[in-house]
Amino acid sequence: METLILILLILAFGFFSFPLYSYFALIGIYSAIFFDVGTVFWAIFIVLAAILLIPTFRIKFITSKIVNFINKKGLLPKISKTEEAALQAGTNWVEADFFKAQVNFKEINAQKVTTLTAEEQSFLDDVVDELCEKTTDWEIFQNRDLSDEVWQFIKDKKFFGMIIPKEYGGLGFSATAHSKVIEKLVSRSQVLAITVMVPNSLGPAELILKHGSQAQKDKYLSDLATGKLVPCFGLTEPNAGSDATSITSNGVLFKDENDEIKIKLNFEKRYITLGNIATLIGLAFVLKDPEHLLGGNEDLDR
Repeated sequence: METLILILLILAFGFFSFPLYSYFALIGIYSAIFFDVGTVFWAIFIVLAAILLIPTFRIKFITSKIVNFINKKGLLPKISKTEEAALQAGTNWVEADFFKAQVNFKEINAQKVTTLTAEEQSFLDDVVDELCEKTTDWEIFQNRDLSDEVWQFIKDKKFFGMIIPKEYGGLGFSATAHSKVIEKLVSRSQVLAITVMVPNSLGPAELILKHGSQAQKDKYLSDLATGKLVPCFGLTEPNAGSDATSITSNGVLFKDENDEIKIKLNFEKRYITLGNIATLIGLAFVLKDPEHLLGGNEDLDR
């Protein structure tokens, strides 16, 4: 009966997420009162408590052994250099302190607050408000689309070109301005906000800005800024979701009959925002070069 009660108490501790040391305290006190345990039990009990409760011992005798086993057996999935760079590219801000429950409000108050320029503030107060007045979430869901008037207004006012520099016909807004615009739009309609957000945060425009050639920038950015081209980004897959490190879509380099290098694609995508109306598609896939047409490596970065 005592054993059953102890098991129930341990389960209760687990249900209420008690810290690890409380389990050892419970077992130690309970065993001393209700069980006739000897020196061997207490020796094992103390050793386990030391290994599991002292971080240095836990890392040395448990965590490091598990990590070494995983690395030795190759149990972790392989990622490309581009994937690794993407995973390491992100940084954290004050939210890291919240997750650690170590919030330093002095540091938070000392953070520099980015303010909007006069042009950005005017756009937010006037143009964004005007867009919000042109539709409602109810109307959008009733029609399953934005109205022609709203689509044209978005394009005319360069909502799709907020991150595109002015020299290419965009608005050249800051990330703060972009965030403020989306914040106001989502208060009116989630669909409206996402429609504007995606071209400015994910897809062809940003990829071309950061990685495109000058010829590509000259060809695409002005049309993207004015809405002549509507972009989308094909990332999400049936078995990978939006996890870029797990996608299976692939492309293989080959030479055609004219001796030109081309890519043969094999992919399946879904849930692509703006995909049904897009005229310029960014596609995430794994690129391979089995014939070494671009160099010595067969597996190329995405």
